[in-house]
Amino acid sequence: MFFSEHGISREMLFPEFEALLDGLVAAPECADETIEAVFLQINHRLHVRAAVFFTIDFDMDGCVNRLWNLPLRQLAEKAGRGPDMGGGPIRLVCLGFCNSSEYRASLWKPRQRAGKADLSLIKQAVTRNTLGILGEDEEAQAVLATDNLQMVAEEAWYGNASALETAPQAVEEDLAAQMEALRKVHASESADYLRQIAELQNRLRLQEQVHRQQLENLRGQHADQLTVAQGELLDIKRELAEQQKLNALLRRELGKLQSRTPMDSE
Repeated sequence: MFFSEHGISREMLFPEFEALLDGLVAAPECADETIEAVFLQINHRLHVRAAVFFTIDFDMDGCVNRLWNLPLRQLAEKAGRGPDMGGGPIRLVCLGFCNSSEYRASLWKPRQRAGKADLSLIKQAVTRNTLGILGEDEEAQAVLATDNLQMVAEEAWYGNASALETAPQAVEEDLAAQMEALRKVHASESADYLRQIAELQNRLRLQEQVHRQQLENLRGQHADQLTVAQGELLDIKRELAEQQKLNALLRRELGKLQSRTPMDSE
């Protein structure tokens, strides 16, 4: 059911609503609006068994926003205890009465509209049964008379007060368990990363030691080769000096011989 300022503006079965969600049909009267709606589960006696009060956005063409995604059936099945609408307490999901905080932004709370309560308008619409839902007509009409609608205080929609406290506590405990599991996973991953870092550091140290040893070996070989080369160079220098001395001695001897030869001729 869709609501307007004056009451229920449109009723449809769930297959028709699914066609809206799939974009097979549009609702031009809802173009560029956020509509307050209610998803109902009704049994064969025309008793409302569950109600989910949700909002739905439409674009300029009257099509449902493609980002809208609310698990209505799942919410209805897991809902808490609500008011008695003629067939016993219903399962109720609305703003302020939902265990799943992620869906609260898409919910609304029933109120007075045009002088009548939204739940009374829903009861009257179910009694009229304009959608032709099959039920046990005579018995259903007798049981579902609007005057038999029993409203309970909003504080008691979930039964006793402890139910209101239990749901948030359960959510907090679930979140705490998830956080603890995440902490354990994070600790395990951190330990694994630290182990890998330590292994890499050890490998780098070993490689550094190997490179240093190779460098020292190369330096030693270079020093030995340099020593040999310097020794050879000294030997060459000594041989050269001796050769120069010998050449000088030979020149002197040659000069003496040349000076004697003219005197002998005289």
